Parts: sequence; C-alpha cells; structure tokens
Amino acid sequence: MSGMKLGLNEEQELLRDSFSKFLRTESTPARVRAAEPMGHHPAFWAELVGFGIPAMRAAEAVGGGGMSLLDAALIAEEAGRHLAPGPVIETIVAARLLAELGGEGLHWFERVQSGDAIVTLALHEAGLRPRQIVPGAAVADAVLYLDEDEIVLLAGSPPGKAPANLGKAPLAAIDLEDEADGRTRLILAHGPDARYAYLAAIEEWKILTAAALAGLGRRALEMAAEYASEREAFGRLIGTYQGISHPLAESITDIDGAQLLIWRAIWAIARGRDDAAASVSMAFWWAAKSTATAVVRSLRTFGGYGLSVEYDIQLYFRRGRAMALPLGDPLAELVRVADRLWGDTRWSPLPDPGPIEIEFGYGEAAERFAVEIQAFFDENLTPERRTAMRRSLDGYDPEMQRKLAEAGFLYPDWPDEFGGQGRSAYELSALGVVYEANDWSRVAIGTTNMGARMAMAFGSDALKAEALPRFAAGTASSCLGFTEPGCGSDVFASKTRAVKDGDDWIINGQKVFTTAAHVSDYVLLLTRTDPDVPKHKGLTMFLVPMNLSGIAVDALHTMQEERTNITYYADVRVPDMYRLGPVNGAVGVMASAMKLEHSGEGYHVSQPALVDAAVAWAREAVDDSGCKRIEDPDVRARIARAAVHNEVADLLCRRAVWAGVEGVPSRAFGPMSKLFTSETYLKDSADLLELAAPDSLLEGHDALGVLEFKHRHSVGQTIYGGTSEVHRSVVAEQALGLPRTRL
Repeated sequence: MSGMKLGLNEEQELLRDSFSKFLRTESTPARVRAAEPMGHHPAFWAELVGFGIPAMRAAEAVGGGGMSLLDAALIAEEAGRHLAPGPVIETIVAARLLAELGGEGLHWFERVQSGDAIVTLALHEAGLRPRQIVPGAAVADAVLYLDEDEIVLLAGSPPGKAPANLGKAPLAAIDLEDEADGRTRLILAHGPDARYAYLAAIEEWKILTAAALAGLGRRALEMAAEYASEREAFGRLIGTYQGISHPLAESITDIDGAQLLIWRAIWAIARGRDDAAASVSMAFWWAAKSTATAVVRSLRTFGGYGLSVEYDIQLYFRRGRAMALPLGDPLAELVRVADRLWGDTRWSPLPDPGPIEIEFGYGEAAERFAVEIQAFFDENLTPERRTAMRRSLDGYDPEMQRKLAEAGFLYPDWPDEFGGQGRSAYELSALGVVYEANDWSRVAIGTTNMGARMAMAFGSDALKAEALPRFAAGTASSCLGFTEPGCGSDVFASKTRAVKDGDDWIINGQKVFTTAAHVSDYVLLLTRTDPDVPKHKGLTMFLVPMNLSGIAVDALHTMQEERTNITYYADVRVPDMYRLGPVNGAVGVMASAMKLEHSGEGYHVSQPALVDAAVAWAREAVDDSGCKRIEDPDVRARIARAAVHNEVADLLCRRAVWAGVEGVPSRAFGPMSKLFTSETYLKDSADLLELAAPDSLLEGHDALGVLEFKHRHSVGQTIYGGTSEVHRSVVAEQALGLPRTRL
C-alpha cells in the first residue's frame, strides 16, 4: 500500500461514461415526466435490462455481471443524476440477493435478468412492520421480505398503479402478512445465513441509494448554477450575489463529501474495518441530509419559476426529498451511527463489495513514520511541555523545536538539498495527525514552512544560504506579515511601503495578526512598491530578518489563549538579497503561498479530539434519573452528527492532499476542505458545548474542559487562512462555474 488512490480505473470510467450516455438518451426529462405518476417507464426498463444493469452485481458464474459495489455505486449515482424512471436500485440489490440464494431464488434472478420480471425488497422486517411502503412494489412481480430468519418471496401481479406520492415513485403499501391478497408466498431461505444475507442487502440498498441521492443533488446544483449564470436581476447576473452563490457552494461541498463517504464506506467494508458498518450509516444519513438541502437551495435559485411543473428543477426537488424516506426518518440512521461506533451493535451484516482498488489510507510508509513520531513524543513530551504549549506560542519551546529538527520531524517533506528528507505529502499528513493527538502546536512550524518554501522558490542564493539551514535545524523560524489593520482579507490592498534606496529597500508600515512574530527570526512581508498601478500589480514580497533596526512587536492576545502580534516597521533598511521574486511581482509569490495554505492538509486535525471528549463526557455524566447520558438517543445523535462531520472533513482534506500528489487539477478541493472543516468545527463545538452545559462552562483539562476550549478555538478557524466567505466564493466559481462574486 503506497498511498491514497481516489481515482477510478479505466474500466470504471468507461462504465460510468457509457451509462451516462445511455441515460442522456433514454432518461430524458420528457420521458421522466411521461412516466409520472407511476414513476416507471416500460420502454426505458427494457433498454435498462438490455444494458445489463439489473444483473450487474450477481456473480458471473450464474450469468451476472460480477461487478463490484463501487461499480454499482457509480451506476446508482448516474441513475439519480438522470432521474431514471424505475426501481433501479431495488432491482440491482434484489437480483444479487436472489442469485446468491440459489434454488428458486436463482430462477427468479433469471427472470429479472431477462426482463421477464421485476423484483424489489421490503426495507423493514415483517415482524416489526407488517404493513409498509415498499419502493418499486407498484410495478414489481415479487417482493422479497425478511420474517425473523426466513427470506420470503411474495409473488403476484403488480398493482400497476402507485398511490399519489411526493416523488411520483412506483412505491406501494404492502401488507406482508395478509393471506387474502391473492399473492403466493415462497420461503427462499431460512436460518442465520439467510438473515445475514438479507440484512446485508439492506445495507447495500443504503449505499446505492446514498449514491443516487448524491448524483441527484449534484445535478440539481449544476442546474441552479447554470440558471444563475444566465438570469439577471437589478442589472447583474444573480450568480454574482453571494446570497445565491454561497449556499450553492456549501451544498456542492456537502455533496462532494457525500460521494467520498460512500466510497469510504465501500472501502471500509472491503478492508474489513471495525467502523465499516458505521460508515454505511454515515454515508446514507449524510447523503440524505445534504441532498435535501441541495435541492431546496437549487429550487430557490430559480425563484417562482422553480415551482412551475414546466421547469425540471421541481422534479429534482421532489425526488431528492423523497428517495431516502421509504427507510423512515433519516435521523434514525444517525442514531445507528452512534450505536455502531460506541454501542453494542458495532458489528452488522455487510454485503460483499467485490474487488476495490480505491484506497483512503496514507500508505505503509506514512504509517511507519507515524509510529516513529509517536515514539519521539512519548520520550520527549513531558507534562510540563504539554501544559506550556497549551498557552500556544507563549509556550514556544526552542529546545523541543531543535529536537524535532534533529529527529527529522520538523520539515520532513523538504528536499534533501535544503535539509529535509523528501518525505511524501501522505507522510506529512500522518505527522500532522500525531502532532494533534499529542496536543502539540504546529503554528510556528506552519508559518516557517511557508516562508522557507517561498525562499526556496523565489529567494536569492544568498538568502537561501543564510536562512534555510537555520530553519531546517530548528534554530530559526518565520512568521507571516500579510494582513494590515485596514485591509483584512484583502491582502492586495496592502499599504506598507518599500522604497528602493541604492541596493537596499526602506520599509515603513504596520501589520496585524503576525502570529509567532515574537519568537520569529524572519517575517514573510508583503509590501507596496508602486502605488501608481492597480493594487495587485504594485506589490513586492520580502523575507525580512526580524532583528533589523526599526521593527517593533506588540502582543495581541486572543480569547483562544493564543498570542498573535501587531508588528511595526519604521524606516527598516532591508538589503535587496531578501527580496522574493521580481519587483512588483508579489502576486506570483502570493499565489504560491496561498496554494500551500489552501492545500487542505491538516485542517481537520482538531475535530477528532472534540468528538472524543464528547463521548468521554457522555459515558460518565448522568441525567436527573441517574442514567448515563450516552444512553439518551438525542445525546448519541448529536455526538454522531459531529462524528460524521469529522469524517467528511477528514475525507475532503485527504482528497485535497491526494489531488496535489497526483496533479489532479482542481482549485476547489483545498477551499472546500477549509470551508467545510472550519464551519462544522464551529457548529459542532457550539452544539456539544450546549449539550454538556452547564458543566462545560468551566475551563479545565478534562473532557468538559476540552469542549470549552475547543469552542473558543473553533471561531478563529473560520478566519485564519482566509475567511469562510472567501472560500465560498472560490468554491462557487471553481466547482460550479458561477460568475465572480468578490467585486
């Protein structure tokens, strides 16, 4: 295992593209409308059978396609995207189950494969819910259901009509125990193995339904973005209004997260992970929630036109709201996440996913590296050092910094020529996880890394020779001098002046939020060198030594127990050797710096501790009746929601790292990871703080103290590295093609 692999193979790309092309022809909006109110189009279904979709998951030995669960998820995603008029998912799942059972089940599989019959499955056990709404039952020749440890096939003529319903789907209310309904019952299998197989099929239905929801939600957002890029209001394209573009940006980020969660669940099953069952429930709940929000936002983009039946977006709204609900309230699946993570039902029957090539792990080299780093912390991280570091950079430990450098754990990804080890981005990500697990700050390391990287790329030979060996040895560090009191996130409005004076530059100005300035030896300083050109063209970057005359540093303390700084520059004489890049060419340097800052690596690392602290509190705290708080379904659901957010955050960050390694072109991946992780961190920390109140008001080092501290810490995450508003704009433009919103 060399590292992550989040791309599809050639066969999967071909499968997805071929099926998408098929649906563009066979599942047009006109045909979808023609299929209503039943939600099933016989001609489409005949073509679908010819494409081999119903039998795709059955083994090749019995005439099926032998395809993997990931292959089926790709098909389901496209089916959702194009609103395929028929019970595609139910039939795929039922056909695989029939083929697996053999005997009479195999006979029914052959009928499904040939198009002679449609078979669906009930999502709830007959003993728990004898009468239930069954998706696809309005057109099905048979319904499979589970009665304790028996798999029963209920056969008969399909109703041929569906009750009026939100999604105009071919569902029907079926009484599974009614002996006078004119249908025949056949027990296909019984015993523990039969029960396992059926319950595993339900989990497969969840995965494929989640994929269909994600595909549907993505298409709805694309339709909204297309409309917003054409429709004008008040003399402007409506897509330029942040009230339109920002919610769409949030939703496309959520949908990307849903797709990653679905793939992660399949991967977890294939790898036999303990959290595989929880991953399935996470994927289903998150896809249902994200798509429900996405279709509402998409329809609202169309305004009143979105309500008209002549507009396709209302089809997506109705189907997106209805598709997940035959299983019941999606919130129940969130409670199941908690049960599968922290309760007695962690294990659950799961389907055979087939061969899976995708990989979410960082790889064996990263795992070994993480073990080495943890061993270093076990040996060197004393309680005193840990306590000091909690005070952030006021607790900066130069000796520990040098030790980390000597051990190769400071900048291990740097090239050998600059004192690094050439470690991969995956190994660097593993390092970040261990740092966070040991509650050791990487702030000074991160700011120094940016200054050093800019020196490597844009610095003079003299600057490289002076600064880089000191950085690599841990004997020097750097801070960032971008933001000014009157500029905020608009760094290109910088007014700090640098005026050429012979071979030197004279710098005057002020920066704010120069974190780590009081312990730094250099500052990566953005200056204005030409005030007579457009603001982004007249800027020059320097890596300025902090010991030069005229530099002053004043502390600026935050409510997060962090120290940042205000820095002043009064007639500071800086030799030209400290200039980075060409004069008036800071935009190129800044673009490179922002690429590092928006890479996605490390944004999620604070969230696992938040969830762990909430679980630890809930296991110990009791309510007024003396019951453990973890036993309360609402408590479990709220912590589980944070756990799902943490998983999505992790996956978005992993994807951003993977894209950087593989050279996958997407300027949206980094901003998506920053936007999602910081916003959910803020929301979850607030919710969990309230959940544990009033005890969570108190500062401390126990679980409750972690909740209090993390909430104070979370606010800054939405500001540092660019505010969430900036990232929403970038995501809207890069992921959805919306017009520029930052005017």
